[in-house]
Amino acid sequence: MTDTDYAAAVAAYLKERADADAEISAAVATYRAEADGLAAAVEAARTAREDANSAAANAAALVAETDKAVGVLWRALGDFVGHRRTGPTPSAGAPDPDPDAERVRARLERSERLLSLARQGELPIEAPRHTEITAAAIGLGTGALAVWAALAILRSGSLPFAEALAALTLFFGIGTGPIALGAWLSWQYLVRPRPGQTLVCVGAAIVAVCALAGLFMRGL
Repeated sequence: MTDTDYAAAVAAYLKERADADAEISAAVATYRAEADGLAAAVEAARTAREDANSAAANAAALVAETDKAVGVLWRALGDFVGHRRTGPTPSAGAPDPDPDAERVRARLERSERLLSLARQGELPIEAPRHTEITAAAIGLGTGALAVWAALAILRSGSLPFAEALAALTLFFGIGTGPIALGAWLSWQYLVRPRPGQTLVCVGAAIVAVCALAGLFMRGL
């Protein structure tokens, strides 16, 4: 073998060795990249599983909380309007694909607030328009009854301070109108009298008292 052949053989060996080293380095880099990718995928899967488990636990807790709150509200509603009207607690409807705990709790709080207002006769709704006519009729009725009672007191002749009692009865009759109106509106529509309805009732009672007292008590 000549020196030239030996140098060529050494050069070929070195080239093959460099190529092998390059292939090994590329394989190691590929392996590390794939290993890092698998580790990241495993970590992402573990995080997703933990998030799913947490979401499932929160959803189960929200369902239990909602069922309990709805049961309490439904029984309270039955106590207010009668259990025959409400019947048993309704079953849950179709599940919300994207439940929002805050929205669910806000709805439950609003329902509880409306039920509390209903118990107090303060629902944020208006009674029908004809209630002003009913308010006037109640005022006229209580005023007429007050005049009748005062007239009976004056004609009895046996009661002390008859005139004072008769006057007190007239005032009491005027004040009874709004009370009767409030009881009727609360029973019929679950609302309290509005200022306009109260004024109509009181005005009608005053008109009835003044007109009937002047008509039937003249000369007494």
